[in-house]
Amino acid sequence: MDYDNLSKIRAQVSLYTNRKSSNVLDGDFTSVFRGRSLDFDDLREYAYGDNIKDIDWKSSSKTGKTLVRRFIAEKKHNILFVVDTGTKMMADTSEYEEKAEIAIDTFGTIAYLVDKHGDDFALMQDTEKGIDFSYFKSGAGHFENLMVRCRQNIGRDGKTGPGGLLDYIAENIRRKMVVVFITDMAGMAAINEKILRKLTVNNDLLVINIEDAYLYGYDVYDVERKKYEDDYTAHRERLYQAEWKDRNERYIALEQLYRRYGVSLVSVSKEAEIIDKVVELFERHRHDNIG
Repeated sequence: MDYDNLSKIRAQVSLYTNRKSSNVLDGDFTSVFRGRSLDFDDLREYAYGDNIKDIDWKSSSKTGKTLVRRFIAEKKHNILFVVDTGTKMMADTSEYEEKAEIAIDTFGTIAYLVDKHGDDFALMQDTEKGIDFSYFKSGAGHFENLMVRCRQNIGRDGKTGPGGLLDYIAENIRRKMVVVFITDMAGMAAINEKILRKLTVNNDLLVINIEDAYLYGYDVYDVERKKYEDDYTAHRERLYQAEWKDRNERYIALEQLYRRYGVSLVSVSKEAEIIDKVVELFERHRHDNIG
């Protein structure tokens, strides 16, 4: 275990909680996700995928609509982290920090909070040997083991791809989960509407985009082609503007698609903003997609 990294995560969380008041960092996930528990919340109209045991027949007969009881999520959740892998994750972010390190720190920060809350969590990654999928557990030992596995896998090119991973989850894992997908723009683009529709019937999906570096700059290195970009391309301001415009349009289109399926999305580009972005992600999911 990288204890220096763990100490850094603990220090960041402690610093944040001393600086701001946040229900998320206090461990109160119960108002963020909906599921079955003893805490009744409200009623809403039946939707495909709802459990028929939740139908409130008395209220339905009065209104003429099929209504289901909506419950505040159970205090113990199943959190599945899907952390993207491959050579592309060894590149830099738009703030010139390592994508892999930002992805690992983001995973570690959320996993640390999840473990503090006592939830069960697991890690799934795509590797050259296939899908690496851990058990759902909690505890410091489990957290440390998954941090090590995440670091070992993140730079390796896999067989399935991010779309294949999420499709596998939708088809094969029947328990209700909160799926936290840590990826980049290419990973987000690999998730089509069919996969989103299947995955979000029974699960919450939260996406964290690790923002890629731009082509514009000095000594721009392509990690997949293993070569430096030529100066003419890397130093052209107009090409940078075109790249920024194209990336922004694609991001907005993906954000709109995700919103239709209740999926929350944030982007992270540097270590200093990880906790703020994690809090923003949970708050978006609580208010924009559920409340």
